Amino acid sequence: MTYSAEACSGAHGGPASSSSVKAITAWQFRSWYGSAAVEPFTDTAPRILILEPDNKVRSTLLRYAVKGWQGAAVQSTSGTLADALSDLARLKTFDVLIVGCDFSKDGTAENPTLQALRAVAADPSNPAVVLVTSKGSEYTAVQAVKSGAFDYVPKSLLGREQILSAVQRAMLHRSGLLGNRSGTVTGVVRLFGYDMRRCLATRDSVSVHVAFSAERGKEVVLKVLHRGRGALSRDANFEQLVGEFKLLYDIDDRAVADIYDFRVTSQYCYIAMEYFPLGHLGTQLDSRLPPAEALHYGREIAHALSIIHTAGVIHRDLKPGNIMLREDDSVALIDFGISQALSAAKAETEHVGREIAGTPYYISPEQAAGAAADERADLYSLGVILYQMLTGEKPYVGATTDEILERHRKAAVPTLPAELAAYQPLTNKLLAKDPSQRFGSAREVLEALQQHDAAAADESADAAPEPAAAAS
Repeated sequence: MTYSAEACSGAHGGPASSSSVKAITAWQFRSWYGSAAVEPFTDTAPRILILEPDNKVRSTLLRYAVKGWQGAAVQSTSGTLADALSDLARLKTFDVLIVGCDFSKDGTAENPTLQALRAVAADPSNPAVVLVTSKGSEYTAVQAVKSGAFDYVPKSLLGREQILSAVQRAMLHRSGLLGNRSGTVTGVVRLFGYDMRRCLATRDSVSVHVAFSAERGKEVVLKVLHRGRGALSRDANFEQLVGEFKLLYDIDDRAVADIYDFRVTSQYCYIAMEYFPLGHLGTQLDSRLPPAEALHYGREIAHALSIIHTAGVIHRDLKPGNIMLREDDSVALIDFGISQALSAAKAETEHVGREIAGTPYYISPEQAAGAAADERADLYSLGVILYQMLTGEKPYVGATTDEILERHRKAAVPTLPAELAAYQPLTNKLLAKDPSQRFGSAREVLEALQQHDAAAADESADAAPEPAAAAS
């Protein structure tokens, strides 16, 4: 995997326009620790402090900042962000800090620069921070933005446009000229290296696309967050996208969609992931499936659930539309947007906020009640899907969402047709209202399904005609 930051085009590149950052008549350069006092500047002038230990990189950043505007107040030093925090009054005289961060020794959230960054970001009156990183990766990029960086640029891709774009966006955000995200997706998405083929869905500020990847020579799915104008660290949608990326990245198994790329650009944050030409399981459920086929898919789903549960993840929104089909008849789970770590689920108290998350037709009774849920909630959803595959119908329907949720909580498990009676104990245990009455794990479900397969094979053998005796 790779990660990069792309230059922003159009109004965000090149010298600042009169509608964005007003230049003063002369720029001044002083050392952060110099004896001369900081001269006052107008509120709209870009006041920039560069904190970078590498002399060559610092000189490059200084040149970009000074030449980016007809006038700017730029200071630079080899000191650290922690050093700058020692004089908050002076720190607040700047609009933007360009801070170097080396992840070669520590790429965790405990990196000293990221610790100092969180202290800066905690006070909105402090300057916006643009992080310039070395030895970074997807994880360190995520840590940087979550720690409060307004933007970041990897040193390997350092360029004038990236720096000017980041500083200008930060200035406009601080001045209030850009406002907040509108909550809608607008315009045409253009991403370097991808030929956008079609849009699959849009919701709020997130869109999902099929695109041809020049690097991989095949179609991929892009889940794109349209950044708007605010800092990513304050964007709940970014937090959700990061969470989904981290879950998929950590699992690294065919039970989930392959992740190819995670990138943040001036306009977008996106995940590139595996595309499934055969679509999802829901496309196969217009009518009932043969029991052998239903059991096959049931085993595949149970196996996938055992993988994610072992990794400490509850899906919480298991449904046919989130179960993708591969040409080798295996499946992969997608859309972990409301997934939750098992550790968090165990710590969650009952009826916290009465928040209900999931899809009504496939939601577990405990989720429908707004209660805490563990991995057995996913097993209930699997039971709903298995029932639908065997019968061609959903077990619980209603005229309204509340009616459906009520039936999940209180209605009896429906009876299968007589010819499917052998599967009734299996569905009863999967669809038990009380989680303690369900299977204890996805592995147990998989073993039960395999036993059904073995029994079916024995029945077929018993029903086979005896071979004719050889003629004497």
